[in-house]
Order: sequence, then structure tokens, then C-alpha cells
Amino acid sequence: MGDYKIKKETEVEVGKTDTEEELEDAGDKIKAGAKAFGKKVADPDKDLENEYQKEKIKEKLD
Repeated sequence: MGDYKIKKETEVEVGKTDTEEELEDAGDKIKAGAKAFGKKVADPDKDLENEYQKEKIKEKLD
């Protein structure tokens, strides 16, 4: 379950737990790695690490 913060007497805000955020980050990294690898296969001259970093930034912005 998420963390709860009381905003007013009757309102409750639900936040994500650290585990949920870590899982989302792991999923974003896997997506970025797969996309970078696909680009590397399509163009072997591309640098895999640079492509991974670019895709990782795109995943965080989405």
C-alpha cells in the first residue's frame, strides 16, 4: 500500500511506496535498454551506451 498524507481533515493523498517507484524505474530501464539494443542492431555503428542513455531520458520524460 502507499503512504498516506492528510491534506485536510477529510482528504487523504495516496503516494507510491519506494518499492513501486523502484519497479517503475526498473521497467523504464528495461524499455530503454531494449530500444537502444534495437537501434544498435539496425545500425551496428551506433554506440550502445549513448543510445541507452538517450532512451532512458525519454522514458523518464514520458
